[in-house]
Amino acid sequence: MREIVTPDAPGHTGPVPQAVESGGWIYVSALFGKAPGEAALPADARAEAEQIFANLRAVLAAADADLHHVVQVRIVMRHLQRDRPLFNEVWTEQFGAHRPARSAIEAGDFGRPGEGPRFMIEAVAHRP
Repeated sequence: MREIVTPDAPGHTGPVPQAVESGGWIYVSALFGKAPGEAALPADARAEAEQIFANLRAVLAAADADLHHVVQVRIVMRHLQRDRPLFNEVWTEQFGAHRPARSAIEAGDFGRPGEGPRFMIEAVAHRP
């Protein structure tokens, strides 16, 4: 197993890697919609969702992969019914015709204290 690290996506506090790769499988840890080096999340929900995918692309690129290698995404939303349509628009723009498996759940409290993210994703990709 090797740890995937890139300065092009926000890191985690504590002992959490951005991703790990083993045997061509890439497991991406929780990603949020904050740009690398930024102190706050975007005020706009669309900008936050778009930044999550920019962060995912950056982590995958560090593992020599891209969005077409993604096989599964797990999504957490603070307000699932309200924000899912917008998130789905960004999802379609990012993935195009590629359709990885996915799940989405609502959670009222996640992320770092005080940040209040709308979205969090985890992803699994496979690079043959």
